[in-house]
Amino acid sequence: MPRSDDLQFFLDELKTSIAKCQPAHEIQSATTLAFQRLETLGQEKWSSNHSEAPATAWLEQAIKTAKAGPTGKLADALENLAPKLFWQRRMDRPSIHPKWPNSHANSVIIGDTGLECRNDVRIGVSLLAPYTIYPNHQHPPEEVYIALSNGSWRQNDGFWQTRGAGGLIYNPPNIVHAMKSNSDPLLAIWILPLSLL
Repeated sequence: MPRSDDLQFFLDELKTSIAKCQPAHEIQSATTLAFQRLETLGQEKWSSNHSEAPATAWLEQAIKTAKAGPTGKLADALENLAPKLFWQRRMDRPSIHPKWPNSHANSVIIGDTGLECRNDVRIGVSLLAPYTIYPNHQHPPEEVYIALSNGSWRQNDGFWQTRGAGGLIYNPPNIVHAMKSNSDPLLAIWILPLSLL
């Protein structure tokens, strides 16, 4: 069975949006691997629109802003999928910010709990309410973000780097990294090609 039109449209626009940025070698390598794996279909399923994340109240505004920017078609594709996504909070990410539990939301689009179930690629989306820091974290797979709105990004103890809509961010394996929103909500899509060991 082929992928649903909405999911395939999203993946096509994601690939196109990344290619338009003329990505650096490590980003191109990671995303090429992910999209090569996606040529083989996983098991597609549909989630309920149940949400455990109050921050999704910011989703409509974040998508509207993204649609007006250079990632407009990708934002359209994400909007089509949004009613099918299951949003949750990452309570395993400790933060000293008292509003953290209600100011962020994540959803897996492709992966073990996503709309297409598979164990070789994870693609998802993160949403931060204004003035929220997604705290330091790390993981073995390398990771590529594409920002759909303005935000700031940091690795290790480095300086915050501002990335506008359409900006690409690469996190090597196991590097400590964080992101934060400013006066507007931050919306970003992430891609992790997973180890097959």
